[in-house]
Amino acid sequence: MLRRRFLPLCLAAPAAAFQAPPRLQPVPAEEPSPASRDSGPLAGRRWKLHYLQDDDRWSAFLAGFCSPSAERAVAALWLESESRARFAALVSRDSGASWKEVPLAEKPLSLFALDDNHIWAVGEKSLWISKESGYSWNKIQPPKTPRRNRPHQVFFLTPSRGWAFGSGNTFHSTADGGATWKPVPESQAVQLKDGNTVWTSMAFIDSRHGLIAGFSDPRLHEEERFPGWMLPERASRRKLLPITTLAAETRDGGASWKVSVTSAFGRVSRLRAAGNRGLAIYHYSENFPFPSEVFSLDFLTGASRPIFRRRDLWVHDAVLLPGGGAMLAAIQTAGGLRSTPVPGKLRVLYSADLEKWAEMAVDYRAEGHAAFLASPAPGALWAATDAGCILRLV
Repeated sequence: MLRRRFLPLCLAAPAAAFQAPPRLQPVPAEEPSPASRDSGPLAGRRWKLHYLQDDDRWSAFLAGFCSPSAERAVAALWLESESRARFAALVSRDSGASWKEVPLAEKPLSLFALDDNHIWAVGEKSLWISKESGYSWNKIQPPKTPRRNRPHQVFFLTPSRGWAFGSGNTFHSTADGGATWKPVPESQAVQLKDGNTVWTSMAFIDSRHGLIAGFSDPRLHEEERFPGWMLPERASRRKLLPITTLAAETRDGGASWKVSVTSAFGRVSRLRAAGNRGLAIYHYSENFPFPSEVFSLDFLTGASRPIFRRRDLWVHDAVLLPGGGAMLAAIQTAGGLRSTPVPGKLRVLYSADLEKWAEMAVDYRAEGHAAFLASPAPGALWAATDAGCILRLV
């Protein structure tokens, strides 16, 4: 069984772990069509910049972005000057025409929105919830974990039922909106080194079927101390080794989970699901031929296939479009390195059939090291970068 089939088959037969080593499969070679030649369903639409942190006194880092409804959007920001730092939620209620900066008490790590009245922010030490579209925040207690294993993200299926996850083998669940948390027993039983393991993304197909994915890599902390741009020669010569891919699936709304473990060369960085379709984004190391790869998942048949990879595009997020299409947000890589202090240009692509891709017109000022997408309603699409750029499709 190929690694490509692992994620969707977790829903159908999670016990069927990989019986063969992963191997690369071909991907359509043609480059995305330029925006000027696009004749698809989104032809003529462009990504307009609605917010840009351009105050020279402050540098901005956008840690999370969400859009709970078509008109509303929330971003979590770190803002730093030479002498001080501040943290804020950036909120719009009018499709990006205006923004209000709402102070946050601590550094935010990520955001998750269930709807306008239920938005969660994960901070360095605490969790926060907003029931006013980000205009005010109330503190709730995070799961009790060692400091190194504090959660980076949350996912809520309902206002009460949710999960917190990040570093470490164990992820946690709540049945009361975050007032109390319990470790998920099946994750506690994972036989991997706790300090090397990270749960990265969660998605639910419906109220009962869900999936969380992650990885375990013994070189994780070495990369954190010495990113590739600091030691480029060593990064490019590093031996290509498989790492452990994790996936846990539930068929009863999170009451129980079944964990599967296999070997792979990449790290699952993002899962997206809608109906019976899904997308999985893998990120690869500096010495891999391409920085990322996107897979289409069919949860009805258990089939999966690679649909996009390019040597110069590092895909960070994706959304599924009505009618079977998809949209990708990528960062243009600089030279031969993916991790670099120099921001890259935001590039957005879409396909109606997951085979032919068209590139969309994006404001030239949009750049960063990572990208976010949000689609709260059909036709309502947002993009953002970690450099503090927020765009909307017009």
